[in-house]
Amino acid sequence: MALAYFPTNAALAALLTTICISSVYATSAPIQCPPRLPVSQTVDRPAPDGWRPYDSQKAHPLIGVSFWSGPPDQLAMLAPSSGVKRRDTLVNTWPLAAAETDYWVSCEYFDTAAIVARPLGTAARTCTVRYDAKRTPPKMIDWECKPPAR
Repeated sequence: MALAYFPTNAALAALLTTICISSVYATSAPIQCPPRLPVSQTVDRPAPDGWRPYDSQKAHPLIGVSFWSGPPDQLAMLAPSSGVKRRDTLVNTWPLAAAETDYWVSCEYFDTAAIVARPLGTAARTCTVRYDAKRTPPKMIDWECKPPAR
């Protein structure tokens, strides 16, 4: 039985091609914000006379998201184009135009200015956020972007 000659470079090329093609069709879990964000806060000036400062460390619950044209430090926050109330749910929608730079999502937490953010990529064309409108202020239920970010 003769062994077929298959050059090492050709085998490597075939393997890489298979991996690349399969990753295009693979489904990944949608991006989700961490449900809580641990934050340390420190008093940055002397306390007024008679008061003692105490630092705090708390885990703050997720309350919302914002969408950005680029990283949040570029200060290009996007506004929703529409807000529709359906029964007890408020739905905000952000249409996203084709872009050369990544859109970003930031996760916002109750009672702190600290956020976490990550790029969504350039493929998303619409992002929606659903809120429970029975609560004041409305509480975020969930969010998604279509097509999903990878």
